[in-house]
Amino acid sequence: MNRSCCRIGLERNRYRLVCETPNFFVIPTLGSMGIEGYLLIITREHHLGFGMIPQSQHSEINELISEIKRRINDEYGKSCLIFEHGPRIGETEPGKSIDHAHLHVVPGVDIVNEWGADMMHRLGSKGQFYRVDRVEGFERAADLCSRGSSYLYVDSPVGMQLLSEQNFHRPSQYFRTMVAHQVGVRGWNWKENPDTETLDRTFERFQGKFFRS
Repeated sequence: MNRSCCRIGLERNRYRLVCETPNFFVIPTLGSMGIEGYLLIITREHHLGFGMIPQSQHSEINELISEIKRRINDEYGKSCLIFEHGPRIGETEPGKSIDHAHLHVVPGVDIVNEWGADMMHRLGSKGQFYRVDRVEGFERAADLCSRGSSYLYVDSPVGMQLLSEQNFHRPSQYFRTMVAHQVGVRGWNWKENPDTETLDRTFERFQGKFFRS
């Protein structure tokens, strides 16, 4: 995927655009699993993960995330979970997720405890490890990307930002499966269960309520 492909992607999604800044845009996601307010934050230019965006864009993305949190709380009275599956750098099994930087913003769910328990369960072989750091922003993610490591990123509903490095494979759409389990649905695969009805409700709810740069 190159820069022109990313611009084409933005144009294709402009019909459901709720917010845009110089380097990012925000849309309701396909595969919302019945969760109204579920959004994606996507980079305009092509990056494999938010750990690869230029440092000059960090303040912009942090401001945008804060704005989205405020709007979701205003509209639904809920805090939100934000997560990124991150680029699958150096993994032996190819990823099946979208190979372009995007953050998931999900109102009313919290999978942090489930995530921790699952990671412990996956330590099945000698030499496997995972490390979780409490972070602020994407500097630590940038460091891991520069060293050729993949990561998982979570901003919990209580505002705790966590970033995990691991040396073992995790399933495709890893956090989405946990969200689906928590809300009691089976359709976590957005390709098989696009849930356009919830997408449309989210778009109608947020249309015209975000700033645009």
